[in-house]
Amino acid sequence: MRPDLIIIDLSMPGMNGLEAVRALKESIPSTPIIMFSNYIDPFVEKLAFSMGVAALVSKSENISVLLKAARGLFLQSAA
Repeated sequence: MRPDLIIIDLSMPGMNGLEAVRALKESIPSTPIIMFSNYIDPFVEKLAFSMGVAALVSKSENISVLLKAARGLFLQSAA
């Protein structure tokens, strides 16, 4: 599969979101990833961006913030 965008949570059963990001970036490096989570602190944010996460959105934000981030990534790839 070649998804256009991946939205992933930090907290997941089996493996955490950062482990999943690492695996996804190895297999589909050009696919942008948005981390959508309740738990975002400066350490996690820095680590996620260093691993290739394109955007971080807190679940406490309005859903429009997630949509805006997704649209922005699609506009970047279309340019």
